[in-house]
Amino acid sequence: MHRPAARETPSRRRVLRGAGALAVLGAAGAGGCTLTRVLSPPVDPRTVVPLFSQSVAYDASGTRQLVGVEGAKASLDPGTRLLTAVPEDAPARERAEQFLTGTAAWSERLAAAHPERPELHDLAGSAPADLWVLTDQLAAPVAGWSRNWRFVWPRDAAFAAVALARIGHPDRAVEILAHLQSLQAVDGWYEARYVPGTDRAPDDRARQFDGTGLVLWAVQEVAGTLPEDRRVAVTDRLAALIGTSQRVLLASTGDGEVMPPVSPDYWEVHERSVTLGIMAATLAGLRAGADLTGEGRARRAADSFTTLLTGTFGAHGYQRHRRGGGADSALAFLDATGCHGIVPTAQLLSLREELARPAGGIAPGASWKDDGISWTPSTSLLALALARSGRPAEAGDLLTWLAQHRTAAGSLPEKVLFDGRPAAVAPLAWTAANVLLALDALAGS
Repeated sequence: MHRPAARETPSRRRVLRGAGALAVLGAAGAGGCTLTRVLSPPVDPRTVVPLFSQSVAYDASGTRQLVGVEGAKASLDPGTRLLTAVPEDAPARERAEQFLTGTAAWSERLAAAHPERPELHDLAGSAPADLWVLTDQLAAPVAGWSRNWRFVWPRDAAFAAVALARIGHPDRAVEILAHLQSLQAVDGWYEARYVPGTDRAPDDRARQFDGTGLVLWAVQEVAGTLPEDRRVAVTDRLAALIGTSQRVLLASTGDGEVMPPVSPDYWEVHERSVTLGIMAATLAGLRAGADLTGEGRARRAADSFTTLLTGTFGAHGYQRHRRGGGADSALAFLDATGCHGIVPTAQLLSLREELARPAGGIAPGASWKDDGISWTPSTSLLALALARSGRPAEAGDLLTWLAQHRTAAGSLPEKVLFDGRPAAVAPLAWTAANVLLALDALAGS
């Protein structure tokens, strides 16, 4: 995937040539960040990834553009993903204001819950702006706006839909899920990613089984934010997705008795055996399907699969693979998706030490290459898991770290280098969604 990826191919990781100070972009919104950054001294080039952009914003023509790319000069309106040149009566500005109005009640609840944590309030302003600019007027959010990230990943879109529903935009969340329903193959699988607005994959990347479980989990989460009458209408609308996903999850696991199919997971590399990430996503889907349908068979399958997970991966310390591979941030998928009580809290907490990177975030896994880079999708997923499992202090610490390592424009990047500099894509939809869901959990939603 766009992140994490164990091997960065030229088509997805282009090293920018040349060096030079970043342009002064003007005043940004979140956290009172300034858009001027001083370059650090030269470091080992094997551990450095450039920052592709400071953010993404609409320009005066109503077109999204990368902000802060080399040679570009532009300024953002504070707290927005709009350039200052955007007219007051521009449709993009009107849509942005409507979005912010929809999140106002959620923001107020967060502020009331944590008046002593201003950095969380800043994050609660910038993360929605990041998610909005990657979702606005699209059938589903794209992962990022840099060229090789401008695709719809079902996994990212599932988390984004849940986040949007939680922060005050359930209708938009349902539309995203309806689009994902239209993309699902008849056998229940999803492509790794899609060209926006189409059902076409941009390349021959292998399909991924985790999308099936995570999208079904997203349906259950979004439906749970709605009043009962609306919930019934939404589940009726998404009946094909619910039925197809549950059918393939039950069939592929022998009603929870056997391992799911071998598939790439969020690392997006070829696998020879089932990973913890696939197991966690499958369990999330089985449990969601049981809750949505109320079927006894589905509930029994979810219980059986829980026993299978604990007796296989759990017997060997919940490593990346059944009997090895070391710690994996996929462990956080369990509590992040509501599968509580399976992993000891102490083991979840230990991920921050086992996968620690110099700047303070974590790597995707212990077997990841030793390049010193923190990955914000994994770090934010851990924050979400801790927030939802009743560890607000530790979750808050991770969210504070994320807030402190945004770009100068206030956007959440994909990576943070060993010396604390944001790197690669910014903003990233999955990270923004994880952050919003973690904040939502801390607000006691």
